[in-house]
Amino acid sequence: MTETTGTIISIQGGVVKIRWEGGALPPIHEILETIDNPHAIFEVVEYEPRGIVRTIAVSTLASVERASLVRDSGHTASVTLSPGILGRMFDMFGNPLDGKEELQGSLYPIFPKTVRSVALKRKKSLVETGIKVIDLFTPFCQGDKIGLFGGAGVGKTVLITELMHNIAKKQLGYSVFAGIGERIREGNDLYLSLAALGVLDGTALYFGEMDKSPGARARVGLAAVTAVEYLRETTGKAILFFIDNVYRYAMAGMELSAMAGKVPAELGYQATLERELAELEERIVATTKGSVTSVQAVYVPADDLTDPAVVAIFSHLDASIVLSRAVAEKGIYPAFDVLRSTSLSLDRDIVGERHFRVATEVKKLFQSYEDLSHIIAILGIDELSRQDRLTAKRAERLQRFLTQPLFVTQSYNTGEGVAVPLEQTLKGCERILNGEFDDVDVEKFYMVGSIDDIHL
Repeated sequence: MTETTGTIISIQGGVVKIRWEGGALPPIHEILETIDNPHAIFEVVEYEPRGIVRTIAVSTLASVERASLVRDSGHTASVTLSPGILGRMFDMFGNPLDGKEELQGSLYPIFPKTVRSVALKRKKSLVETGIKVIDLFTPFCQGDKIGLFGGAGVGKTVLITELMHNIAKKQLGYSVFAGIGERIREGNDLYLSLAALGVLDGTALYFGEMDKSPGARARVGLAAVTAVEYLRETTGKAILFFIDNVYRYAMAGMELSAMAGKVPAELGYQATLERELAELEERIVATTKGSVTSVQAVYVPADDLTDPAVVAIFSHLDASIVLSRAVAEKGIYPAFDVLRSTSLSLDRDIVGERHFRVATEVKKLFQSYEDLSHIIAILGIDELSRQDRLTAKRAERLQRFLTQPLFVTQSYNTGEGVAVPLEQTLKGCERILNGEFDDVDVEKFYMVGSIDDIHL
């Protein structure tokens, strides 16, 4: 037995203990692999007394048994990168998942040994998404981090795919997508959708789906952000980084912590939750070479925005888009909750006086309508005063006007998807606020593009 060989002595879920025989212990984050089954791969995470290393499995453990021999691969957890990653789909190591040839490139560690100081890019440049409700209430700039919060089935994946399409069509740069802990079907659908929409060639996709080990799900996001850094530094272009779902990244860490027997914090989450999120989030930065704009879907368990993991993610974001089940039940898509969504870029100095004024007036109108909704539900709209009826009428028209047919759901739409310029969104909201459409049937505003598309 050589000094670079160990023996598996314990397998508990995704946590594997290995007794190292002679020589120095392998470094933290080193990749180990079984000798008799090269597909079983582990990452060193801790040391224990008497020459035992604790590892996490980052591959399947099928057919792996205690007493199996393990060797050192000679490198830390790394991903293979080259300019050829664009238009391709990979796992956390850079192995292809799309049935195409192996990627020829260099290994880049997903855990940098040192945090390199970067010259941050400070200039703010607004990004128009073509989605009316987002551009109006939660505008964002290149270099911002945006979260899409919502429970199951409210449209997070659909909206993030639409954003990938609309922003990529503007040719701002390249896109990287990290699929963390989501369904295999959704990954396949995304790949086919991006190909059909003509934006796959400028996108690199990394997946660790829900059938993978918690170790793989905890690392695929770091592999994807390493690809983001590579593209940012080598191409000098703006990079768009999409994550679906960053909550699953936190959940993978919780699973590993529980398997390792760590004492949990609030609601069972790992005590290291904040640090693990920071390992991912703090690497998403703009530099003088290029910006990184990130859009992250965040699953909200039981629709509870006060969940500790959700709160921890909030603190890293510049804009938070909350998708509401109550709004979705009304058939309003995107199911955008205006009163709970926020953006740091909704500022006079960034968006301008007109945009700020219109967004503020519409939000005030929706707040008044929310206050009146209980009275309407109990007594009916006819019991309101004339001014309150006018408020309700305009709020209902604005709510429907801010829906729109999406490109990624064209097979379900009555018409083709549309991307609406911000100018048209502001113009439509202003005209509705001014009462120009008070006598127009409210349903005519549903799923239209600009205000000029409404047939009077």
